Amino acid sequence: GTTTNARQIKCVFQANTNLNNMFAHLNEETKISTWQENIIEYKITPRNDSVWVAYSYYRIPWPLTNQDYLLTYSLLEKTESRIVLSFEHLVDEKLGAVRKGVDRRPTVGRWELEKVANGKIKVTYIITSLPINYPRFITDRIVHNNLMSTIKTLITVAEK
Repeated sequence: GTTTNARQIKCVFQANTNLNNMFAHLNEETKISTWQENIIEYKITPRNDSVWVAYSYYRIPWPLTNQDYLLTYSLLEKTESRIVLSFEHLVDEKLGAVRKGVDRRPTVGRWELEKVANGKIKVTYIITSLPINYPRFITDRIVHNNLMSTIKTLITVAEK
């Protein structure tokens, strides 16, 4: 097989909310900015009831450059006890032209939302992308801090 330097991050957390509320925070344009702290621009283009395209543009701390993503989201499973979404990189200049000086990395991942005991849900977020051309000792701290801050905010707004 082939090898790649892709980087994967997995985050698992619980929240005191229901599946549909958390799902709404992941796929409704008006709710995205309530928890995505560094977002500059976000646009959803529905394809059908279970597939949509999302363009997002983020402010990233120095020394890294701002990043954007053009992703196709697919609703893989939606039951009373579980919701699973996948996302993958999309190349489509009409929906999201590449901006000068902005980093766009091929990215894939998924969100898994599961009911657990006492009115809580368990959320698993997995994202895999190609690394950027900076040393890990610089990027890892920035990525970790941004992710933890964003997830804390998502939990806070989803629990309201």
